[in-house]
Amino acid sequence: MSDQTDEDKMIERLTIHKNLIGWVIEQLEAEGIKCERTTGNDPKGDILYFNPEDERRVKEIVREINQK
Repeated sequence: MSDQTDEDKMIERLTIHKNLIGWVIEQLEAEGIKCERTTGNDPKGDILYFNPEDERRVKEIVREINQK
């Protein structure tokens, strides 16, 4: 039986998610893409980028990250 509580597992998953989103934002900014973290459990996603012309590159970067 695991010593981790359900809450511990949820905290761990949320911490990983939080850190991953921060890292993705760093990668996008390194590519010159202005973006920020969303709040309020935005149904449109966790990252807001401001220039619609960046959409293709954002998707490419996310695909590259998912392939790692």
